[in-house]
Amino acid sequence: MGPGGIATIIAAVSLLVVAIAIAYTILRISRLIDEVQKTVRSVNRITTTAEKATEKINDALATLVGKNSSILKLITGAASTFMGRKHSSKDDE
Repeated sequence: MGPGGIATIIAAVSLLVVAIAIAYTILRISRLIDEVQKTVRSVNRITTTAEKATEKINDALATLVGKNSSILKLITGAASTFMGRKHSSKDDE
């Protein structure tokens, strides 16, 4: 076997190593993409659930305030009384 044959074997082995390295890299990248997709799906589920819960709470509050405007007045009065006491106690010190 001459020097050309040895060079051919070295080139073939080098090409095989490069092909294996590229295949491994592509496999790892595809797994990474799959994991990112799973994460995005679960974040979307959480966001959708939070949006639905917020809508239900907003609807319930709107219904409560719409039906009973006296509750809103009571809450506003209590809040203003609490804030008034808080300010007056600071003035006393």
